[in-house]
Amino acid sequence: FDISLKSASELTEQEFDACFDLIKTTSQHDYETSSFGWHVKRKKREMRESEMRYLLVRQGKRDCIDDDDKGDDPAVEAFLSFMLTHDSSPPIPVLYIYEIHLASGLRSCGLGTQLMTAAEHIASKVGVQMVMLTCFLSNVKAKSFYERRGYVKDVCSPEDRKTRERVVEVDYVIMSKAV
Repeated sequence: FDISLKSASELTEQEFDACFDLIKTTSQHDYETSSFGWHVKRKKREMRESEMRYLLVRQGKRDCIDDDDKGDDPAVEAFLSFMLTHDSSPPIPVLYIYEIHLASGLRSCGLGTQLMTAAEHIASKVGVQMVMLTCFLSNVKAKSFYERRGYVKDVCSPEDRKTRERVVEVDYVIMSKAV
């Protein structure tokens, strides 16, 4: 695999569309059934934020070139997006992972771990001491994956809250890991 780092403004339309399609394919249902809701325009606006960075994963380029090869880069098959920001309680500088999505055939082969390790390495290199992310509680596999990597519920993660009539349960957790 080839992994490249790009800012949101450096993404080609094909790369942006591939990333959005991965989110749609892997997480649209989770968004739709959550308190976040599925909002295409809002998600695309977030994806284009000027500080957003992307680790894009493609199959390695072939060694031989076919006559009909136009030299196009292979399609994006996985990505991790992140932003350096302030979060947690009290607010501290963090690397916040916004999205990590892999095509179905690339799951459970170590690529997700490689992307997370790369993000943690970037955080360490720029002097940020914590990596954070948000995970839908309905995505049990993802939550387990993050926990195996040392992520724990952050102090700023919301709790269920009681009203007069009922308990309003949260449907996501904010997780963090010191790096």
